[in-house]
Amino acid sequence: MEWYPRWLETQIKALPPWISECIQSLPEIVKEVALSTGPGTSIDDMASYLLRHELIRPRKDQDERLVARSIAFAVLGWQTMLYQPALGTCPLQLLAIADVMDGYHGQAFMKFKQDQSTVKRPLCDFLLGFGLMLPKENICISEDPDDCQAYEKVDIVRPEELNAFLLHQFAKIEIEWVDVMAPHLEFDKATNKLYLFRHPSFCCANASLPEESSVRNMIYNCATQDEDSPQWASEPEISQLLLEILLSYRLLFGQNKESRKIFKQMASHMDDITLQQLCSSKEPQFPELFKERDFYRLKRDFPILRSRLAILSHQMSSMKPRGWKELWNDKRDSAHWLTFWAVIVIGGAGLLLSLIQVLLQAVQLAQA
Repeated sequence: MEWYPRWLETQIKALPPWISECIQSLPEIVKEVALSTGPGTSIDDMASYLLRHELIRPRKDQDERLVARSIAFAVLGWQTMLYQPALGTCPLQLLAIADVMDGYHGQAFMKFKQDQSTVKRPLCDFLLGFGLMLPKENICISEDPDDCQAYEKVDIVRPEELNAFLLHQFAKIEIEWVDVMAPHLEFDKATNKLYLFRHPSFCCANASLPEESSVRNMIYNCATQDEDSPQWASEPEISQLLLEILLSYRLLFGQNKESRKIFKQMASHMDDITLQQLCSSKEPQFPELFKERDFYRLKRDFPILRSRLAILSHQMSSMKPRGWKELWNDKRDSAHWLTFWAVIVIGGAGLLLSLIQVLLQAVQLAQA
């Protein structure tokens, strides 16, 4: 994660001056927040810890607890990469996340602001106030009938039928790379934009469950401790989500030649080496983490991202090629493609031979 210190420095520079002036040592705060946070922790607990250890010194005209909560909220966003905090964009009594999807309210972000009265709740309940950033397996919360129908009907996706090249070539879908993980694979039908997380190395670094790692990664502190929770992810489901995000890059880019070419055109502004390995290499990547397949069963291979991939697959299946170039490139159904072009070639050859025969007969009649 060589990109992370540079990325974090950029986030820190974007902080409003009134926040920066209250911070003694931001690296120390980031470290202490990570060490002091555990299951069931709240934003208010994190703020109390920062105040107790005198890591924050607000001005006299500021409410020190509101400031401490805002800083804890920002650090949580940076350490989990689920959202990007938007400090200074609203009154101090509110906590806001950045609108990285240009106003689109998807599954991950349903609201962009909430009151600080919610900060005493566990992190999972607090974050749910913004949206379903960490969904459970096999759920679809969309109210769109088409999305619900796609979720129920689409069972299998294949790299040759759902990839970045086809999304760009036929559906005219624009890929928008974002710095936050929660909206990965969200699709905005109004703008025809697909949002993808640009830092998969973060997923690699955090994919181990807490009991499998010597250090507890912050994102697992956002898991629900309620086994009967209908929507929010447990610790094993968070680990599953991280692996599915990694595998999704292979599905969309790595397992298709034309899609790898498309990624290489985008790669100039990508600073995550893991992203380049996943999207531009023909050979399977990270076999110890996930298994590449010729086709994927959504319930088995993408239980967390199932609804998003089903919606995307349904969108692709409804698109028809326009023009001869798109017909030639449309190899989603290889048997149909071969049959169509065989008929065109054989039929065309037959017509050409018939035309030549007619012309020869005409020449013979003219000579006679």
